[in-house]
Formats: sequence, C-alpha cells, structure tokens
Amino acid sequence: MNEKKLKKNRKYLLALDIALNTFGFERLKKIEKSGLNFEEVWEMPAGQLKQKLGKYNFVEKLASERGKIYPDTEIEKLEKQKIGFITIYDEEYPKNLKEIFSPPVILYYKGDLNVLNEVCLAVVGSRKYTTYGKNAAEKLVYGLSESGFTIVSGMALGIDTFAHTSALNAEGKTVAVLGCGLNQPYPSSNTNLFRQIINSDGLALSEYMPGKPPLPQHFPARNRIISGLSKGILIIEAGIRSGALITARDGLEQNKDIFTVPGPIFGESSSGTNQLLKMGANPVTQAEDIIEYYGYKTKPKIILKPSNNTEKAIFEALNKEKMHVDDIIKHAKLESQLIISTLTLMEIKGKVKNLGGMVYCLN
Repeated sequence: MNEKKLKKNRKYLLALDIALNTFGFERLKKIEKSGLNFEEVWEMPAGQLKQKLGKYNFVEKLASERGKIYPDTEIEKLEKQKIGFITIYDEEYPKNLKEIFSPPVILYYKGDLNVLNEVCLAVVGSRKYTTYGKNAAEKLVYGLSESGFTIVSGMALGIDTFAHTSALNAEGKTVAVLGCGLNQPYPSSNTNLFRQIINSDGLALSEYMPGKPPLPQHFPARNRIISGLSKGILIIEAGIRSGALITARDGLEQNKDIFTVPGPIFGESSSGTNQLLKMGANPVTQAEDIIEYYGYKTKPKIILKPSNNTEKAIFEALNKEKMHVDDIIKHAKLESQLIISTLTLMEIKGKVKNLGGMVYCLN
C-alpha cells in the first residue's frame, strides 16, 4: 500500500477497530488476502463484502455496526482526548512488536512515542508484593533507568507501580501498557501515576480503544505487548500463578532475555521467580548485572561526603530515607536556620535533592 493510500486508509482501519470491538491480526490477514483495502471494506455493500471475505462472524458484525460509525468523527473524538493512534502499517509502529505472534493492529497512545526508540526493558512482578520485592524493584529500576533503559510495565498495583515510580524518580523514561482504554486508566488509584508518566515525556499504550473496560481477559493479552516491546524481561517477585509469569512465558516465546531476582525459598511470593531460575533465567542482584549483560556502561557513582559537622548531621538523618526539614532539624538537634541554609548549599552542590514540600533525600 503506497503512502497516499495508507494515510487515507488509516481512518477506515480505525473505524474497523471500533466497529469490531478490537480488530485483531487474524481478521487483518483475511482482508489482506482478499486484496481489498480498508476503504473498500468499509464502503462495500454487505452482500458483496460477504462474497469477497466469506461468511465470518466478524463480517456479519461489521455489516451491522458500520452504519453507526463515522471515521472522521472517531478521529476527532481521539484528538479531543489527546489520544493518538498508530497502525501496524505506520512507520512509527515498533518494529520488534511486529515480529510477535498476533501483534496488535492498532495501538492507542498518550505521550511520546520516541521513548520506544531507546532500549526497552520490561519489569514486572506480583501485585501481592513483600517489602523485599518493593525494595528490590526500587533499587534495581533506579539503576537501570539511570543507565538509559526505558522501563516498560503494566501499571498494575505492586511491583509494576514501583517500577514506574522508580524510573520517574531516576528521571528516566517509562512506558505503561494498559489492559483498557486510555481515557480511564486502571487501576483508578494509579491515575496520578498515569499523568506523571505522560507529563515526564513517557508513554501510555493500549490496543484497546477509549471506553474499553479493564476486562480480565485483557491482561494476559496485554502482557505480550509488554514483552514484545522489550529487549529483555526482569521479573522481580512472582508466585507460581502470578500474571508476571505469563509475561515471562510470552518473552520466552518471543526469544527475549529473561532475568529474575532470587527470593526466599520459603516465600510463596518468590516461588515463581525461583522456578524461573531453575529453568535457566539470568539471576539479578544488582542493576549492573543487566547493564553489563548487554555490554553497556554504568554511570560512575560519585561519592559525596559531608564538608562540616552540620552536613554530617544531615547526612546521618537522611541516610536511610527521605525526610521533611522539620524532622531533619529534630534529628540533627541543631538550629532550624542553620539546617535550612546548609540544606540550600548542599542542594546547590548536588549532595541532596529537594523532592518538593521541603522534603529532602540524599542525591
């Protein structure tokens, strides 16, 4: 299909996706085999369409639904919601995603598609996380993001959430692949995270049109996109029945590198990841394990030391966690003005970071 025809046909492919409640790769292949373009499929009388394509259920559905849908109007609806879309024929469509079994025909998106041009790494894990899993996710993803990996996950509660937030904390890029329409992010408790990802030049993707609810069957299908976009998959914490293992399975079928974090042998939350290790997954205990696996260089770590006793007291206060200035003052047992002025100088030197609201952490 030449470029001029492709641009004209994009809106009809979008309309087909909406009419058929997700178009699907198998249906696409049937249309390609018929020799029809998408405008012809959309405009052709029902009887002729059945002759050309056969008496499939989707042909019947298309014949009954297309009269209710106007392609130009559907594009306007997306534009009002600031949602873009790319088709499998578009140049921007991720090349590695085209290679998977049954790739999505259309991807709806919010944010910057350019993040997919970087090296993407999937990071997934259990919703029912432990403190160990949370700490592992935050530490590993922070280091991977600092080294330039784009972190891809599913924005689910638990490990997925920590993967996205840690990438943002490292000022890195992250991609959220949803199992529902982008107009109503799921889970709703992560709506603010969804906005943060987009506002930080990240990306949110879905193969489901706006308005599509988060149905249970969407999430296993969503996982093939997470793995398909990525060079490798890091499973941080997962039980034997965890959805994260579906992503690992998809990754194995797609010839992706599988990494996993070893966990306690008595914990159900690590039973799946430990099983992956037995099957030959690459063990990971630090971000450098993945960085060096791909032959990349880690960013040199700058060890910052206190220059005086006041800075030393602040370093001790912030050694394990972020802290509000009032709590730093209490911990350091020094005058408030001295602490505030020292914090200002330390921020200029790059020793501490102001997270907003007078909450600080070591940089």
